[in-house]
Amino acid sequence: MPPKKDDKAPPPAAGGGGKQLKIFIHELDGYLGNVLGDVAKKHAAEGEQPIICGSLIDPRNKPTWADEVVRGDDILGLKKALLASDVIVYDLTSSPKEATSALKILLKYDYAENPEDETDKVMIGVSSLLSWAGNSEPLVDGVDGAPPTSGELNMLTTQNADERKAHPDYKAQVAVENLVVKKGNVRKDKLRTYVVWSGLAYGCGEGVLHSLFKCSWLGTHKVLPILGSGANKVPMIHVQDLAGVVLNVAKTRPTDFSTVVAVDRGEATIGEVVKAISTVLQSGEVKNVGPDEYLEFMTQEKEPHINSVQLGLNIKMAFDRAEALGYTAESESWVSGNGFVANIDKVVEEYRKWRGVVPVRALFYGPPATGMHPTEDGRVLLARDFAEEYQVNYISIPDLVEEFKAMPPFAEGGTDLSTKVKEATAEEGAQVPDEVVMEMVQRKLQQPACRNQGFVLENFPESRAAAETLFDVDTVPAEGEAPPEEEEAAAGEGQEPPPKKAPLPTTVFSLCAEEEFLLKRIAALGEEEAAAQGLTEEEFQAKMAKYSEANAPNEEGQPDGLVELYRQNQAKGCEQVVEIVVDNPLEFVQDKIRMSIGEPRNYDPNKARREREAKALADVARREGEAAAKKAAEDEASREEREEQARLDAERLQKLQEEERQSLLLRSQPMRKYLMDNVLPTLTVGLQEVAKVRPNDPIDFLAEYLFNADPQLT
Repeated sequence: MPPKKDDKAPPPAAGGGGKQLKIFIHELDGYLGNVLGDVAKKHAAEGEQPIICGSLIDPRNKPTWADEVVRGDDILGLKKALLASDVIVYDLTSSPKEATSALKILLKYDYAENPEDETDKVMIGVSSLLSWAGNSEPLVDGVDGAPPTSGELNMLTTQNADERKAHPDYKAQVAVENLVVKKGNVRKDKLRTYVVWSGLAYGCGEGVLHSLFKCSWLGTHKVLPILGSGANKVPMIHVQDLAGVVLNVAKTRPTDFSTVVAVDRGEATIGEVVKAISTVLQSGEVKNVGPDEYLEFMTQEKEPHINSVQLGLNIKMAFDRAEALGYTAESESWVSGNGFVANIDKVVEEYRKWRGVVPVRALFYGPPATGMHPTEDGRVLLARDFAEEYQVNYISIPDLVEEFKAMPPFAEGGTDLSTKVKEATAEEGAQVPDEVVMEMVQRKLQQPACRNQGFVLENFPESRAAAETLFDVDTVPAEGEAPPEEEEAAAGEGQEPPPKKAPLPTTVFSLCAEEEFLLKRIAALGEEEAAAQGLTEEEFQAKMAKYSEANAPNEEGQPDGLVELYRQNQAKGCEQVVEIVVDNPLEFVQDKIRMSIGEPRNYDPNKARREREAKALADVARREGEAAAKKAAEDEASREEREEQARLDAERLQKLQEEERQSLLLRSQPMRKYLMDNVLPTLTVGLQEVAKVRPNDPIDFLAEYLFNADPQLT
């Protein structure tokens, strides 16, 4: 029966007319937009996948689930996208002007002239606690020197919206909120508008709290700062819950309210929030700092200073529209209904996945010499090279010995293991007992750096029994025996807690090669280098026997060794065992390792690649420089050699010429004597006669005189 004229028919769902729902999200790659689009796609019913469109902050950051993207400066394109969408979502805190422009476009649209447009539009503006910053209440001083407390706070709901007081820098945000609520709902038949005030959003890749997560993960701040006393309470909500609330508002289009305060049930103080982050990602240490020091911290982390305003609020709010939107306390819609602190482990796991900083835990295991690959410049150690490229911690037993020896005892903030290590290494050349080595590795793998970035182990542990002691694995009891019950040993008062079992490596690289190949590889090292590496023939055979024993099949011939243990514990976290034949070229081996793990997982995943490329370029430049210097030296030596040869040739020629002159001089001595004795006197007399006679032809006269004076003719 159709409703009577005076009856109020329920509003049609957004996207009426049976067509596919289209959602426009301003800033698809923003914190809220990224999660909202992802939730809309993943939680849509089968056959009801929405079309997601919107603009981007950075054109390079288009999410994989986005169907259409409009440039932010394309006014006409934005207008078409808005008018073609059923649901429009804007973040009023970051984009108040853009939200105002969008609202004007929707209000000016003449639905009467476009009867074919059956879209019933919903515009939702998501705002923040900055609109309520002026409602923050002062802390209450503690009694008899006790720290301050949040005090008895007034409960704020949507009923107090008219009383809200914005932060001085965000009054425009309140103006846009009022515009969306009051002006937007003028066209209730075709356009409904809502404002959702969000508590401090957390979860996924993190927003306001990101700097605290980041510096904890990186280890740049071992002690996390708390703004002020940390006794203030700030309403919070998981960003996926916020996205769910927004989508439920769009779906239900409530007619009895147009504003929503979206917060979870957690009532933790900011101090408790920071402490929870530090406990999971660091060692749990925190310190209270003043506003100036906290702003300096945020400047270092390149975070907006306005975030500190939200962290300093002291407000209590309630989700009074929870029932209408399907978010009661018992509802399964909640992702984190009990709040941040109660769900910190889950929140940290989300942070790691969304930011791509999931720890890399790898184990390289194989016969002796499989982890070493000779090159022209020396050799590449696969495990160490991998740790350097992926920026994770390489676990070296000798380094651990020195690290733990330098630690103070547990009573002074260190570990009592340091005493055991010092005692074990008191005598030069003494071996550290296996149980002490095991505890060192266990405690090292529980340190924040290994929990956050990950670790690389190489040929440790060496047996199945040792692996079952070190790692959290499922052990298979012997036939007829019951599975062992794991009991956590409790530490006495003032005593150091026993080490926890370490998480399994997510990837085990099982290195293999023929023994003949390995022997040739070791022989190529030379005796001295092989001895330094612990790979003499006797040592090699002993290590091979130990490896074979650790991986021997059971009595039935089935695999039952150390590698098989890792394969059996996929459910416990060992995701894959990758077999690598190391007699392949180094590039092939390294590429297979990279393909098995994927890209490095950290805030600068390309850092190692850039450093590797820079090192390669530097090596090329160095080799070219060395070649040029060698050629220049050779050219200089050749020039000097040529000049020296020319000098020697000149000296030799001069000497030969002198010798020839002397020889000619010696040979001319008899002729000179003959001339002096026989010719010169006659010639002298002849010249005297020419002077006396003065003949007309002196030459002919002198010639005739000499001819007549020839003694052979007389």
